Amino acid sequence: ESKEYDAKQKADLLKKWDAFDGRGTVRQNNKLLYQRPSYEYYDLYRGTLIEHMIFYLTKTGGDARLFPENMPVQWFAEIYDTRFKIYNVLQRRKRLEHESTLKRAVHHDFHPEDLEHDGEGHFGKLIARETAVTELTVGRLMGNYILFSDAYIPVQSGMAFYRAVQSDGGKGTFYSLGGDVHCLFYKPAGEALTMPDPKDCFTALADHASMTGRRFEVGYAAAFECFTDVLESRKEGLGGSWFTAPGETTAQAFMRRLKRSDPAYEIYSAYAAEHAERWAGAKALSMDEALAQMPEVERKYQLECEEYGSVLFGLSDEFSAAGKLDAEQLAKLHDLGKLQPQLDSGAVVAIVDGAKVAKAEEVAKLVEGFESSKDKAVDAVMATKVTVLEKKKEIGSARRRAAASQMGEKRWE
Repeated sequence: ESKEYDAKQKADLLKKWDAFDGRGTVRQNNKLLYQRPSYEYYDLYRGTLIEHMIFYLTKTGGDARLFPENMPVQWFAEIYDTRFKIYNVLQRRKRLEHESTLKRAVHHDFHPEDLEHDGEGHFGKLIARETAVTELTVGRLMGNYILFSDAYIPVQSGMAFYRAVQSDGGKGTFYSLGGDVHCLFYKPAGEALTMPDPKDCFTALADHASMTGRRFEVGYAAAFECFTDVLESRKEGLGGSWFTAPGETTAQAFMRRLKRSDPAYEIYSAYAAEHAERWAGAKALSMDEALAQMPEVERKYQLECEEYGSVLFGLSDEFSAAGKLDAEQLAKLHDLGKLQPQLDSGAVVAIVDGAKVAKAEEVAKLVEGFESSKDKAVDAVMATKVTVLEKKKEIGSARRRAAASQMGEKRWE
């Protein structure tokens, strides 16, 4: 080769050797980490970026595009305190398992075995799973127009009916949004309902799970509680409110925070319009009329609860694969005769209608029946059309046709 080519190869080799971090950094322009701007710091430490961003969004309810160059010192202290609270719980759990099993290596709950190499992918999947759970929960609330109906108490069962009436001694009014809505709404007499605190919501949810024979994972409950603490700390800067601004409804606050570029923006916008339309035509009910409608409302609500599992494991990509794998494992355990010992020891627990199923044959039949009926429920859900979205499509099509006709007229002229 020519001397010029050899010199170029040598120069390129030396340049690659000096640029040690893959970002064009050489010995002449290198800086220490504390001398770099924060975006380079976060570029190096992606986990820290996620942690700080989650805290910022929870603390302020703001937009990721307004993430500050450097957060206040007090916020960093809160992040460290929150982290230590969670790891205090996780470490106690890890120590108990380590000492009881005498395993050589034990990792924390909700952590991968190899945190250094698998941590980013593991926590990415964990965040995606929580996002899917939130979307499914919101979707179920939207199905009966409970979302944004913050001035009313939703009633879907006899127990809820009794609790709602107890709130003001039965002086309020029940409302119905139609026969296709599996819910009644109770508006107490007197002052409007106040926005509940996040910590109270978490306590009520945890108590409901305990009373129905379920409970949160200890580490998950600790993280959930810390999340509500940070969420509730918004009150200091919002005049006692943590979600809505003064004079703002929950629908307005929700839509204000939602980006227009979000793929689900049109869905929530259509729901908000349909929600307002439904409440404009709401029908007031007397106490006797509400009592007469409650058995049918509760029956439909129970059917909805049963079908929700089919939708959960049939539509959501985050749960369908895991659910199919668990079903296959249970079927294999039953074929090998190992499912009954697992049920007897408590390693596998099956609950149907609040009662524990103790026989392996019944569990296998339930799993098989669920798998066969799941696809039918998914097909029924996918065939459902949202009225407001269909209207928007028709309006958009009409506008496009009108614009095309105008363009044709201009060309003809």
